[in-house]
Amino acid sequence: MTLEPVHMKEISKIASEIEHSYTEKESQDIFEIFKRLSDLRKDDKIILKSVGKLFRSSADMRRVSLTEDEFEVTYSSDSGSTNPILFERGLFLDVCHAAMASTPTDLNLHRKRTIICTGFSSGKKTKLPENETWKTFDNGFGRSKVIQIDPSVLKIRAGRMVHDYSIYASESEHILWTQPDMDTSGFFIMDGPIYPKQLIYWMGTDSDKVLIRYDKNAKKILQNYIDIMDFHLENKMPVIGFVKNPAETQILNLLREKAKEEKIFMELPWATDTQMFKSFLKPENETGTGEMTEAAENKNRFKITHSNWFIQPNQFYDKEIKTNSPLVDETLRRKFDDENYLPVFFMVRVPLDGNKIIFKIESIYGLIKDDEMRRKITKKILYELSVGKIPQTLLKADSIAKISSNEKKEIKELFTKDPAEISYNEIRWGDSDEF
Repeated sequence: MTLEPVHMKEISKIASEIEHSYTEKESQDIFEIFKRLSDLRKDDKIILKSVGKLFRSSADMRRVSLTEDEFEVTYSSDSGSTNPILFERGLFLDVCHAAMASTPTDLNLHRKRTIICTGFSSGKKTKLPENETWKTFDNGFGRSKVIQIDPSVLKIRAGRMVHDYSIYASESEHILWTQPDMDTSGFFIMDGPIYPKQLIYWMGTDSDKVLIRYDKNAKKILQNYIDIMDFHLENKMPVIGFVKNPAETQILNLLREKAKEEKIFMELPWATDTQMFKSFLKPENETGTGEMTEAAENKNRFKITHSNWFIQPNQFYDKEIKTNSPLVDETLRRKFDDENYLPVFFMVRVPLDGNKIIFKIESIYGLIKDDEMRRKITKKILYELSVGKIPQTLLKADSIAKISSNEKKEIKELFTKDPAEISYNEIRWGDSDEF
C-alpha cells in the first residue's frame, strides 16, 4: 500500500513542527570545542592528536581542477562480494572478487583478478576443500583460493566474520600480487579504511565468543596489510584509504565524557564525529541553520573545505581495544618502527549534488609525518574531488570488481546439493548490500 495524500499531509505537519523547534544559531562556539582535538586523551592514552597545528582550510574546486596532477599514474583497488550466503546445512559462504584499476588504464593490470571463497560451519559434516596454494585461471591473469574459518573460534557473528575474511583477504592478497606491477612514483587509493578495522577489533578484544586472534587466516590477513604498508614506506609511495561513509562516534563520546568530568557545560548537538567535523568545516558565510544567502551559495558551490591531519592510534570502528593493538603483535613481521604504522586521517567537506558530503581520508603516520608528503597527499585528494565526485580510478576499480545482483543469484544456484536459505525479505525485496 502506498502513502495517500492524507498520510503525506500528516507527515508534513510533523516535519513542520520539528523544523520550528530548531534554534536559529548554534548555541556553542564550535571552535572552542575543536581546540580540544589538538591532544585528546583517555587515561593517558592518545585517542586523537593533531599533526602540526589545528586548522581548517578551503579550496576553490574550479581553480584546483585546472592545476596539474603531480602523479602521472594513480592506482585503486576494490572488491565485490556475494555477501554471506547461508545454506540449509548451516554453512556460511562469501565469495569475493578483487580487482586493481589504474589511470591511465593498464588493461593487463585490470585483467588480473583474485577470487577468495570463505566458509564457516559450526558442524563437522561440511568440510571445505581448503588449500594452501593458489589455483590459477585465465592464462595466469586470475587466481582463486578457498578459506575455512576454524569452527572453534566463532560462537557469534559467523556471517559478519565470513564476509570480513573474504573482503580483507581478497583485497590484501590482490594488492600484494599487483604491487610489482605498480609504478612507485604513482599514487594508490584503497577503497575504505587503510586497515581491516573490524578484524583488528575482534583480534584485540578479550572475548570467549569471537576467538579469531587464534586463527591462522586472521593473522595472515593482518600480516598482508603490514606488508602492504612496508611496500609504501620502503618506496615512499603515497597510499590512502578513501572512506565514503565515516560513522564513528568515539571522539564525540570522549568529548562529552571530558566535559562531564570537568563540569563544563558544553552543548554537543551531533550524533556522530562526522556531523561534528561537518559543522567545523562549514564555510563562515553559511548561517547557523546551514542555509546560505544567494551570494554565499554561488561562492560555496565550488568550495571544498578540509581539516588538518590527525593521528588516531586506538580507534577501530568506534570500539576501543583494551589490550595492545594487534598491529604491534610481536609475531608479525614489520620493517619499520611501530609509530610508522599508526593510522592517520583528515576530513574533507565536498559539495555533491546539492548536498555537503564528508569523506574521511586515511593514511599511515610513517608517510605523512614528512611535511612534503603530507602536502602532496592533501593536494592530490583535493584535485581528485575537484575533477570528479569520487576519485576516478576508484570508480574504475569498483566497476570492474562489483558482483551484480544477477551474478549473486547465479552463484547461489551453482550450489545444488545444499540450497541456500531464502528469507521472506529476500523474496519480498530482493538482493541488498547490507554488509
